[in-house]
Order: sequence, then structure tokens, then C-alpha cells
Amino acid sequence: MASDKEISFENEFSESSIRAFFKNQSVFLTGATGFLGKVIMEKLLRTTEVKVVYILIRKKRDKDIKERVADVFEDPLFQVLHREKRDFLMRVHPIVGDCSLPHLGISKVDQQLLKENASVVIHSAATVRFIEPLKNALEINVRATLALIELAKEMDNIKSFLHVSSAFANCNRAHIDEVFYSAGISGENACLLAELLSPEVLDKISSKLIGNFPNTYTYTKALAEEIILMNGKELPLCVFRPGIVIPTYKDPVPGWIDNLYGPTSILIGAATGVLRVLYARMSQNASVVPVDYCANAILACSWHTAKNPATIPPIYNFVPDPENLVQWEAYRTSALTDGVKMPFTRMLWYPTLTVTQSKTWFSILCFFYHIIPAVIFDFCLVLIGRKRRMLKMYKKIHKSCSLLNYFAEHDWTFTCDNIKKIWAKLPETDHEMYPFDMRQIVWTRQFYHSMCGVRRYLAKEEPKTIPKGIKLLRRLRILHSAMLLTVYGSGICLLLMLVFKAFFDK
Repeated sequence: MASDKEISFENEFSESSIRAFFKNQSVFLTGATGFLGKVIMEKLLRTTEVKVVYILIRKKRDKDIKERVADVFEDPLFQVLHREKRDFLMRVHPIVGDCSLPHLGISKVDQQLLKENASVVIHSAATVRFIEPLKNALEINVRATLALIELAKEMDNIKSFLHVSSAFANCNRAHIDEVFYSAGISGENACLLAELLSPEVLDKISSKLIGNFPNTYTYTKALAEEIILMNGKELPLCVFRPGIVIPTYKDPVPGWIDNLYGPTSILIGAATGVLRVLYARMSQNASVVPVDYCANAILACSWHTAKNPATIPPIYNFVPDPENLVQWEAYRTSALTDGVKMPFTRMLWYPTLTVTQSKTWFSILCFFYHIIPAVIFDFCLVLIGRKRRMLKMYKKIHKSCSLLNYFAEHDWTFTCDNIKKIWAKLPETDHEMYPFDMRQIVWTRQFYHSMCGVRRYLAKEEPKTIPKGIKLLRRLRILHSAMLLTVYGSGICLLLMLVFKAFFDK
């Protein structure tokens, strides 16, 4: 019986269109050390018989390139890969480079290696910082894309080139179709301008250049798409636009994450009692997508691009399906309810989160819920001879929250027909091995696993510490209730005193 199952399993694999395409391919992956890039690399190495994965990786002074690669694969994300494919490192070839440098910082020798061998390019490298200086954002997000296109044109065996953009690259529009949009200036001209002007002068005029884009990230991602359209006509190209990328849904492990940003920072902030006030519209749709679904969709789009080259590169918007939308309120509920089920052992206060749509009310609440407690906490730190830190921390939190205001005030709709067409073309085997149908996501499960992942992979708290967290939560609940009783009791007493005073004065 066991051998029959093994034969059936192999037969299933042989029917996979994606797996068949990547067999013996040489993939050049940029951004391999990033959040999305790691998941793409893991999926390629674990589920396909790819010949080699060339990964662009920066060299650091204190570590040679082999040590850097070894550090990457120590991440818990790769535990399943280590177990199932022990020799996978033989198929990983690091390419020393840096997207902020001309020609991606790749040596002539490595350029030649890629020209002779690379057959699939997946460009996921980018700077995702909203406040990145414009010059830096142009170098990494735009000029690097152009350099990679020029390199790909000289690749002898190129079959597919996928560029990872963003669903918010054109967020200055209410509805985003799967088409190219103009950013007002060509990507090449923007890069030329950055070369001619000093960083200081460029920063001064950046607001005029960006126009109605909210930040340098979205602006330069839009310019990079223009680079793809205007300079990639000789290549089998496509553009993949994911929404806000969040922890894994299930593969290879549920809830994996390696960074603290966007909704994840709100999740951990609320669960630890640090973030107690938020400016947002909870009824707004959350354009969030699990990182493993993104990786699966990217592999599928790469396969489809190779099999169906087009004159105009197809664009794949990847956001929640209209049949299975999710609102930000679900994230807030998860942060509080799931946070109580698996409380952190290092909480500042009992988890509560007040959400408002008024900027004025938000500022008032921040003063009472954040600033005053921070001042008191810092005063206590000074008394015991330690450095003040809470007020400084809240200033950073408020600055980070302000960067999200644009996205809290706007809502978008997307056309996602192209990605649905690919899903419909794939056999059932690929549906099981490379799931990316957003209609199948159970959002309560996703958010629960996200909380588990945030706790385990970011806070470094194992499940066995949950009982300790529950004990702390109980103590904080008592303190929180006592504080509310004191505040509200004092308010009622003050009100009664004023009423009695007014009555007896008469």
C-alpha cells in the first residue's frame, strides 16, 4: 500500500504545470533576503526541480557571502526545506550585488554567468520605506529595474521575466485596472534628473515631482512600471501587483513573518497594550494578501508568461476577491480577542484599542492614552536610575501612524481578471500545490495564525510561555479595571460636587 501511495504522489507531481515548467530552469531572484523573496525561494527549492536559483545578495563588511547565505537559511521558514531537501544549498548560487548601485553592483564575471544561464527572472527587490529619500527610492526601485531589463535582454535563454510591483503603485486612482498608467514623467527621465541634481535639491522639489502620490514608495513603483512598458518590449514580461503582504496562510508553516511593518505593527502594538489609539476607518476593505499565496501566484504568473508571451506585458492585480472581502475591523478584533487567548509575556498594559475617524479626537486621545502614561513611566524610570524611553517610543509610533493616514482615508477597488484566468487554466494538482485563489481564504484563520506568528517569530515567545502571559494578563486586567474605576469615579464625584455646589449656592 505504501508503494502505491508513493507512485500516486509522484504521478500527481508530474501533472503539475508549474513544477514541469521550472524543472531544470535557472532562476535569477532579486530580493531573496526580503520577506516575499524568502518565501518565493523556499517554494522554488522545496517543490520544484529547479536547476539553480541565483540570488542577488549584498556583501557586508563583517561577513563573507557564504556566512550571509547561511544566516538566511537559518530562518524558521526553511525548517521544512532542510528536512525534505537536505542538499538544497547545492542549487543556491549567490550573486554579490546591490540594487542601489549601477548595473545592480554585479561584477562582469557574474553578469556573464547570468547571461549564459539564467532563464527565469523574478525581480522582487525594492525599498518599501514610505519615507525613503527620493534619490534612494529612484535608484533602488526604478534604475535597478531598468538595469535588470537591460541585463535580461542579453540572456541567451530568457523565458520569463516577472516584476513585483504593488497594488498601490497607482493609489492616486480610486479604481485600479490591470493596465499601465502614466506617472507624469518617464522612469528614465526621473533617474536622469536624480543624477543631475544633488540629493538635497531633489528632496526640496520631491513633493512637486510626486504630485498626488502619497509617498516616494508608491511614486517610484509607478515609475518602475513605466520602465517595464517602455523598455521591455523584447522580453517575455509581466507585472505582479500584490496588496499589503501579511504572514503566511499555511505553507510551509502558518503565520510565519520576519518583519514589523504596516498592519503587523498594529497587531503587535495592540496585543502588547502599547498602541491604544488608532486613526482609521474600520469599515474600509483591507487589501491584505498572505505571503505564501503571493509566492504561489508569482510562480504561476512566471509559468504563464513563458507559455503565453504578449506584446504588452500583462498585469496581475492580487488583492482579496470581491466574493471574500475583509474589513480592517477583523484585524482589530483579532488583535484583541486572539491576543487575549495567547497573551505576550511582555505587555505594557491590558490590550485595548480605541479607533476613531476624527483626527482631532485622535490627537486628544493620544495625549491621554499615550503621552501622559509615557511621561509617568519615564519619570519612574528616572527615579530608579534608568534612561527615559517611553515618550521617545510613542513619538516614533505616532510618526509611523501618520504615514498610514492616506491609506486610512481612502478606499480602492481593483480589477483582478487576469489572475483568475491563470487559476482557471491550472490543473487541480497545481491548485493543491500552489494555492492562490483568494476566494478560499478563511480570514479568521489567517488572523489567528498571524497572531501566533507575530508572537513566535517576532516576539520570540514560544507557545509554552502562554500560561505565563495569561497570569500577567490577569494582573493587568485588575490594574486596568482599577484605573478605569478611579478615573470614572473621580469624574462622577467631580460632577456631583459641581451639581451640589450649584444647588446649594441657590
